[in-house]
Amino acid sequence: MPDQRGLSGRQRAALLLAAVAIVVVAFVLISSGGDDDKSSGSTTVKVVDAKPEGGIKKLSFKKGDQVQFKVVSDTADEIHVHGYDLMKDVPKGGSVSFSFKGSIEGRFVVELEDHEQQIAELDVTP
Repeated sequence: MPDQRGLSGRQRAALLLAAVAIVVVAFVLISSGGDDDKSSGSTTVKVVDAKPEGGIKKLSFKKGDQVQFKVVSDTADEIHVHGYDLMKDVPKGGSVSFSFKGSIEGRFVVELEDHEQQIAELDVTP
């Protein structure tokens, strides 16, 4: 039987449950983020005229995590991840992806090797 406000106990409980579900879904969506500097997924570093668009991209991972990022470039060059000594060629107007285990702690430069231009900073923390 409805109370004086027009909702039965079951209706109020269902409404409260729906509100909690909405809050949980919103939290999960916000926590998963988008294309930000913290890379739980894959982050894209965009290179325009041999320079990182928007400045040097900050990439942060925990030691043991899978480091993943992509470089999209309008300039042909070799992308070098210092410290891990990983190198891949990116063609003009193309892209290249990196995926490796973050096994070494520290701060590492990612650069366009031939242009000697830093495009990202990779932080691997404990």
